[in-house]
Amino acid sequence: MPRVKSVKSLTEICIDFIVESQKFFSEKLPLGVLEDCADALDSDKPAINPFDELPSELLEELVRILKKKESSDIYPHRYKITPLFKLLVTPRLRTLDLTTINENCDISDILHLATIRCPKLETLRFDYTTSQYVGNFYFIPKFVNLRILDISLPETDDDCFYLIGKHCPDLRELYCKGCQVTDDGILKLCVVGNCKSIRKLNLARCFKVTTKGIQLALENLPQLRILCHETLLECLAIIAQTAIDQKLSLPKYSLSALYILPNTVYKSGSLQQSVLLCPNVTEVYLSVWKTGLKDNDLLSLLSLEKLYIIEFSHGIILGHLPGGSPRIDRELTFDGVVPLLQKFGNYLKTILMGGFLVVHIPAIVEYCPNLESLTLENCQTNQSTETKETKPRLQKLQKLVVKNLSIITSESLLTLLSSPSLSHIKLYMSHYNTLTDNVIQMAAKMHSFRNLEYLHLFHCNLVTKKGIDVFFKDSNPLREIMVSPLHFHSRITKEDLIDWNNNAIWIQKNWQFQLIFTCFYKHIYLGGHIWEGEEPEGIIF
Repeated sequence: MPRVKSVKSLTEICIDFIVESQKFFSEKLPLGVLEDCADALDSDKPAINPFDELPSELLEELVRILKKKESSDIYPHRYKITPLFKLLVTPRLRTLDLTTINENCDISDILHLATIRCPKLETLRFDYTTSQYVGNFYFIPKFVNLRILDISLPETDDDCFYLIGKHCPDLRELYCKGCQVTDDGILKLCVVGNCKSIRKLNLARCFKVTTKGIQLALENLPQLRILCHETLLECLAIIAQTAIDQKLSLPKYSLSALYILPNTVYKSGSLQQSVLLCPNVTEVYLSVWKTGLKDNDLLSLLSLEKLYIIEFSHGIILGHLPGGSPRIDRELTFDGVVPLLQKFGNYLKTILMGGFLVVHIPAIVEYCPNLESLTLENCQTNQSTETKETKPRLQKLQKLVVKNLSIITSESLLTLLSSPSLSHIKLYMSHYNTLTDNVIQMAAKMHSFRNLEYLHLFHCNLVTKKGIDVFFKDSNPLREIMVSPLHFHSRITKEDLIDWNNNAIWIQKNWQFQLIFTCFYKHIYLGGHIWEGEEPEGIIF
């Protein structure tokens, strides 16, 4: 059954009080002293800031709740920095996430404060909204215990990599997407520099890095498991071919995942040569936005021992045929994926298929009995072999995401919804809207959605209140339903919203649950919502 709201713990009550009493704390505590008093860390006197005594776990929970409270109701839900946020920058803080901040918020004070008060910081993250405040990366030498650093900023360059290599020897994950670093920066990071333990290195869209820089990373980072860059496969192919030409033994690298990024220019045979050098690969991510990769290239993956994750997506649309149908020129098809399903199906836990002209759902069900997560984006399902015979189910499927499918039959959708293990469902139905109340009811008869926790329905305009009400049962652990109809076509009426809001069964039964109706990127939490005016605020049908 849905989790019943329990009495809040003392910790939760205290956290709520602190967040709701921001003004009190910010007025009573001397922020200015904290920013300037570098010797406070070595003082034997009682802490100036009472939050200094909180363990890192509670600090991070406080920050999480504070961010949620201060976030905008409108996507992308960026939050504003408040004085309380500064008070939580204490010597015990381990994570400082400066992403998704309002673009008009100056983070200079917080960053400076962290260099003084957080010598044991382990995780530091930035994004483009904070890039103007990083300056010359003066803060990096202060954080010698960093293990995770996301500095995906246009300003990140070779000098920044030099500082990281010199001062962050314990770094495990480095994310530098879209930056200005070159091969020389890679040299300063892990050849001349001290970063020898990096396991994840993301250099996507760092177009000044060449195959030379990628080879430096491969040869000087023995624990590297994930390396993202557009020239990775080309580099591996060059290394393999050089060894073959010189009759040397092939080097082996520790990569556990292979990536073909959207801007990769694929060269025939490079995937096969890459696999020879990376026998421990268990995850493959292919984002094919350019021509070159063919079904035959995928056969080289059969030499691997196991695959747990495959994510293949297309992005090539060349025009339209008469009648409005998309004309898509692709050499990679679902038929090329089938041999992988046949060999690795028992191991596969996650599958993502994006942009395939044909996806045969019965084949996925047949070959992948242990699948836990399935995502289909902008695909069409094969109807030619559909029958009315009883089909097997994906008994272990927990997460199902179906986005913008051009054609999907009710039978195929019901097959996907028939898994009794489903806990997360996200359905985006923009074109052929085959999700109906009847499909929901038929799936419910099979397993009552007994493990379902999260249900998100986008543009599912044939679903009515009757279909949504099917999920309100004591037999499932439901936590959240989000409904985002395509306006002017929705079969959920204003009267339905008012009825849900006024007669919320989850309120009556004290469930820990929320029903969210979205309207033009704004979230309306039903069940006690106060409308402005006589009709539901902002709802257009």
